[in-house]
Amino acid sequence: MTHSIASRGKTWRNALLALVLPFTASALALPAQAQEEEIIIGAATSFSGWMAAFDTNPTRAAELAVAEINEKGGVLGKKLKLVHIDTKTDPAETARAAQALVSQGAKMIMIACDFDLGAPAALIAQQAGVIAISSCGGDDKLGDLTIGNNVFSMATEADGTGRMLADWAFRKQGYKTAYVLLDTFIQYDRSLCAGFVERWTELAGADALVLQDEFKNADVTVASQISRLQALPEEPDVMMLCSVPPGLASAIRQYRSAGINIPILAGTGGDSSSWYSAVPGLSNYFYLSNSADAGVEDPRPRNREFFQRYEEAHGELPASGQGITGYAVVEGWARAAEKAGSLETDAVRTAMESFDNEELAVGPTSFSAEMHSNDERPMLMMATTDGKAEALGYYDMKTGEYLTFE
Repeated sequence: MTHSIASRGKTWRNALLALVLPFTASALALPAQAQEEEIIIGAATSFSGWMAAFDTNPTRAAELAVAEINEKGGVLGKKLKLVHIDTKTDPAETARAAQALVSQGAKMIMIACDFDLGAPAALIAQQAGVIAISSCGGDDKLGDLTIGNNVFSMATEADGTGRMLADWAFRKQGYKTAYVLLDTFIQYDRSLCAGFVERWTELAGADALVLQDEFKNADVTVASQISRLQALPEEPDVMMLCSVPPGLASAIRQYRSAGINIPILAGTGGDSSSWYSAVPGLSNYFYLSNSADAGVEDPRPRNREFFQRYEEAHGELPASGQGITGYAVVEGWARAAEKAGSLETDAVRTAMESFDNEELAVGPTSFSAEMHSNDERPMLMMATTDGKAEALGYYDMKTGEYLTFE
């Protein structure tokens, strides 16, 4: 898929520069503090605020990757040291964290599982000549060089996830009509819905998209949206909900309370059974993830091994399927550095751009000089019935079927 970034790239960069310029100048002026015998990599992620639900597990997974790489001798003969700074779900704190990590000589910075919260850190890293990798941020602008050529994401892009959901709904489930509800809270949600609409209209036709509506995550009611849906001549076969908790859970609860029990689809923002208690008896709910929820059997053997090691290290399983992306951030960067035989940004970036279905913890990963995220990498389809999630399989758009593993 080709992405055009010229105009929107300038818009986003101007907005970000206004936020981070006070931090960027001082970050570039400070000398590196890393010791010669160790390699500093950073994590500018949130352990507090609403973003903690998406950042904590990937950061812990990154810690696990660092420990395992060090046990095997490190990277280019040197041990890794992960320095984490809690960004507190605050863009200004994110910029400060990135500044501090650059000043310590970080060779790579893992940023938030979201464009809106990760972009300030990514821009500072870009300006300082440091690789920045989002764990599971799926908005297209993390991978299409909008911020710059040092920024990557281990996620499958949001629009690709949306297209995959539409493809699964039409080809695998046989749904014929769809209703789309967009939460305007973050850019991920907008890209997710845009991808779904694009693929759905390709497969089912424009008339098969019977209604598109919007709401705001902070709103306490979606009564008017429910009324518009109920006013349709016929109930659609499926509902695409582009949102994240708590708004996602609140919306689902209200639709179910109104007697609307059609299948609901969601992207990675709807992952994690931790919020299920807000919708008692949640059923007929499907979402895509990078791996299985806590306690759910993952079809991919390598993922099951990861969950076991994670539980041994942290005393619990990841709360969501996005945790595994943090492991892949460290794993992928370390592999690129070894391949390049260097820690220098240009060399590592070039090595990462040569990845062609590179087998990482998050799955087969490909990058190029033009695309620093994955577009339609197979993802795990999850189904929820009576408040319990199960893995249906890793869905592959190329075949319209689930992947099989030996």
